[in-house]
Amino acid sequence: MALLDALNDKQRKAATIIDGPVLILAGAGSGKTMTLTHRIAYMVEKGIPAQNILAVTFTNKAAKEMSERVRRLLRGRSLIIPIMGTFHSVCVKILRREIENLGYKRSFVIFDSSDQQTLIKKAIKDLGYDTKKVSPNGVHGIISRNKNHMITAEGFSEMAGSFIEEIAAKVFIKYDAELKEHNALDFDDLLLKTVELWTKHPDILKKYQNAFRYVLVDEYQDTNQVQYTLLKMLTAEHRNLCVVGDDWQSIYAFRGANVQNILNFEKDFKDTRVILLEQNYRSTGNIVAASNHIIRKKQKQKDKKLWTIEAAGEKIGVFQARDEKDEADWVARKMIGLPTAAEESLPDDGELTYVSEETSILDRVMNTKSFQDRRAVQKMSEDVARKIRSGEINFAQYVILYRTNAQSRAVEETMIHHGIPYKLIGGIRFYERREIKDMLAYLRILANPNDWVSMERIVNVPPRGIGARSWLKIEQFCREQGLLFTEAAKREIPGVMTKSWLALKEFAEDWEDVMVKAETLNPVEILDMVAKLTGYKDMLIDGSEEGEMRWENIQELKTVMGKFSGKTGVEGLLAFLEETSLVADTDDIDETTNAVTMMTVHAAKGLEFPEVFVIGCEEGLFPHSRSLLSPEEMEEERRLFYVAVTRAKKRLHLLFTAQRTIYGATQVNEPSRFLADIPEQLKHEKQTAKNLW
Repeated sequence: MALLDALNDKQRKAATIIDGPVLILAGAGSGKTMTLTHRIAYMVEKGIPAQNILAVTFTNKAAKEMSERVRRLLRGRSLIIPIMGTFHSVCVKILRREIENLGYKRSFVIFDSSDQQTLIKKAIKDLGYDTKKVSPNGVHGIISRNKNHMITAEGFSEMAGSFIEEIAAKVFIKYDAELKEHNALDFDDLLLKTVELWTKHPDILKKYQNAFRYVLVDEYQDTNQVQYTLLKMLTAEHRNLCVVGDDWQSIYAFRGANVQNILNFEKDFKDTRVILLEQNYRSTGNIVAASNHIIRKKQKQKDKKLWTIEAAGEKIGVFQARDEKDEADWVARKMIGLPTAAEESLPDDGELTYVSEETSILDRVMNTKSFQDRRAVQKMSEDVARKIRSGEINFAQYVILYRTNAQSRAVEETMIHHGIPYKLIGGIRFYERREIKDMLAYLRILANPNDWVSMERIVNVPPRGIGARSWLKIEQFCREQGLLFTEAAKREIPGVMTKSWLALKEFAEDWEDVMVKAETLNPVEILDMVAKLTGYKDMLIDGSEEGEMRWENIQELKTVMGKFSGKTGVEGLLAFLEETSLVADTDDIDETTNAVTMMTVHAAKGLEFPEVFVIGCEEGLFPHSRSLLSPEEMEEERRLFYVAVTRAKKRLHLLFTAQRTIYGATQVNEPSRFLADIPEQLKHEKQTAKNLW
């Protein structure tokens, strides 16, 4: 059939086995999206009504891309396109029709993250707790995790163990009641309420089983408990469920994804036919071979092996740098064609040779090989700068991957130094992150108490009960009277409510304590003290993963501060703030498509690039220190490293450092265990500079 001509034998088999449960295990770069879309088009061409086919994926972007591909394949064959969407979008459509059976109105609203936070804050306060001590974000994380595991508010209340869990359980019950009263659902509810609807009303379930006789699911390894239950219920009658996925790329356990869903598929769905897509169309032979060696040590996995007909290509580069600055500089120089630190190291043949007394010292210096080499490097630098400005270098071919967002700081500063355009995917530039701006605002006020812009930013962060209107009156009073806010807090301020004034007074007293202590501390010590005494640290460390990552970013400021540890008080702060101002102003960074892409490995899944740099390949960083004592988490770290490696099409560079200063502490870590899994014949190893140790 002409429709299937573009597929290989395994892909064609996956596209044409229509009835019954089918598991398509698609390795990285094996053409799974093409296979899935051709399967859908084939089903329609074979006479299956398009309206009886449901294709589900995880992002609107993926659903849109799938829909467009199927539409092109069916052009001239069918005017109707099968239903395609995310789990959430499909459930919304079902609930709009049926939710009255659960006591809601069809006009229900969907609360986004901000709405949920507001409702949770209200619930915490209504129960008599202080939102400064009970983090709304942390409680929200607990509630969401339980909903993803299909644990109700009442069920969680019975199992809550710790003090915070007991509070969260009470908030959970009140939060759900408030949602119902508002005729609202949160994102987790969209799935849960659909399961509840089908459980309580089998006739409605039957209707949708008959409507969606053929169900296809992309990225099945990323499904959680609720999604698994939905699929099991929906396909119980006709059993025509086709899932596509790769257990080797299951990296979202922190979002509730359960890799066991794909590992146990054959047990859960009897008579499953399994098809392996193992031919890799993306990467060179060496990259494919390296990825196989990395993943084969994974304990629980489906048995498959990637292969390719592509040439072996370049060996995997494994490079050791002195530190994170040397690492970032090596990457930048590699991209723009400048000699790396190792290549720029000069031999000891640059000694001055005195030819005659008549020869000037300048001439003698200029005649040394050392000087001539440096002149050549300088000329090359000028040439590269010209090429960057003119757009002659194709930066879009490069991606820099890292395990944690905090690692981006050193790389960003190096990109700016070399004038290399870059863009962050799924993240915000280091100095533009909210927590970094907040902390810098606090430090600026210490250095300059009249910085009213910084004061406005943090006066109510963490929440202190000083609203925007109250602060406007306070600032106006301070300016008119020539007072600092700490001085104004001791006076009666016209138009400011007593509650806001008392909050200002408390903050002012704490801040005066900060000011006194800061006089004898260096910048790193000041940062720790400010974060603690203002309550900012407690606000971030709320039990959520987001809070932990934001706190890690603040800790990374200490790395920049380290060079000013010999200075104390305002002098040290001003030196540090001057340093950050030189790299924080990145408004002129080119955000066009001709830019280096930077992102975490998690954000890179599903993408591919000609040349990939993976930095920070060290024990404690990649794999992350949190995984070192947990076999399950270490398994996921291995899968994550596999995802990083398989993003590369032509060239792959893996970098680690002899020592790394991160989160303000200098660490000497062993190279990542994953590097040792790559056979020697597949890689070339090199130090980026001499005398690393």
